[in-house]
Amino acid sequence: MTTDAQAIDSEEEGPKGVFFVGGIVKEVLTTAEPPGVRDHLSSLLQVKNLVVLLGSGASFHLGSPQTRNLTNQQVLELIKDAGGEPTTADGTLLATTNPTDSGDLEQLLNGLQLAASLATQAGQDSVILGSGSAATSYPKEQVEGLRQRVNRALAEACRLPKNGKQLDPPFDADPLHAHRMFFSRILRSRRSNLPRPRVFTTNYDLVIESSLDELGYPYIDGFSGTVDRRLNLAFYGLDFHRVETTTQSVIARAEGAIYLHKVHGSLNWRASTDPDRLTGLESLEVKQSDTAAENDELVLIYPTSSKEGDTLAYPYSDLLRLLGDAVQQEDTAVLVAGYGFADPHINRLLLRSLATNSALNMLVADPFAVLEDADLATLTADAQQRQLIELGVTPKKTAIAALASASDSRIAVLTGEHGKFTELARLIPGSSLQGEAPTAVASLIEALEQAARGIAPPIPGSALL
Repeated sequence: MTTDAQAIDSEEEGPKGVFFVGGIVKEVLTTAEPPGVRDHLSSLLQVKNLVVLLGSGASFHLGSPQTRNLTNQQVLELIKDAGGEPTTADGTLLATTNPTDSGDLEQLLNGLQLAASLATQAGQDSVILGSGSAATSYPKEQVEGLRQRVNRALAEACRLPKNGKQLDPPFDADPLHAHRMFFSRILRSRRSNLPRPRVFTTNYDLVIESSLDELGYPYIDGFSGTVDRRLNLAFYGLDFHRVETTTQSVIARAEGAIYLHKVHGSLNWRASTDPDRLTGLESLEVKQSDTAAENDELVLIYPTSSKEGDTLAYPYSDLLRLLGDAVQQEDTAVLVAGYGFADPHINRLLLRSLATNSALNMLVADPFAVLEDADLATLTADAQQRQLIELGVTPKKTAIAALASASDSRIAVLTGEHGKFTELARLIPGSSLQGEAPTAVASLIEALEQAARGIAPPIPGSALL
């Protein structure tokens, strides 16, 4: 069986990534086991306060939806995949709002939202889009209907892993392998007397929760209750401890727990305005539910220009306040993976904390945001200890490339093949079997049960591969 590390080593010679610290090339990565990156990760995991920020890139290997460079037909297919029925008029409206046939879902949703708002503001039942002879009048209901169908399609596309979608090995057989490895290694690498890691994510999907469930690790996600689970941010002040079963005296703090914050909402969050039983007053409640929901029940921040304004509302403002508080603590490290710095409301919290908190360190992992593949391929070991601007390559015009160029020793950037979430999980110090434990244990139990029934056991060791 070929491991991830062997697969990388077997590829053709050449750099697989670059590790920058303080704007200087710390290491040109040519092997599957870069010591400089591992040492840096090891030190970050031992800081007092560890903050993890995960974006959509952490779920790309599971089929997280593409939101940029989409053709109009791909948008229609996205709606179909979610069970919707796009009309001929939808195709015409898309062609008008995305005439280049290479769209960005955020820009598309912005345009549809703005067109519907203009019609409402003017007291009109329709809005004219396009120019000259191509100008066409569209009913406001059609514009708003397409926007809602795209929103729902995007939410449905984030139900990962998707049934029937072929994934690359090893995730075709074990979709949550990388996430289990990531969290298992982080929790097992930190000293037991350190505060719990705080995980923040912009993702709607339930991959983090599912992977922690498979590991058997407890987590505090801000919800109270069991049957009727309601968001209660006071629960972030709670913790898990082991107690003596008869006296109920505390023995020790339970191991392997994290705090989870979903700052843009979640697929299993629902809005509710049930009246309070005592006062009769109505207020917004956020509940957890796995049942189907209408668009207005989903508690999600969709990718539009209004998303920053949406964060001022409950519960997003409170969750972002918790992120702001977390990155202002002394002796803090922020590990960022799969987040492209496309959300100004989050960027401000991170960058202002870098400016005001001298005890804050940050590592950003992204495979594509710093250099073009052709420029990355030209780098050799001679590039080490040199600044990015001295390498004769042109960095991309991205926020992460700017961070890679920053002459601040507290900022590290990992890019190239090793910048993928799946590779970052593998590079975190820890036993190579930690992420595979549930599968291995299940195979071992099956082998023992077969032996008990008199069935010949499999070849030794094969059940664990």
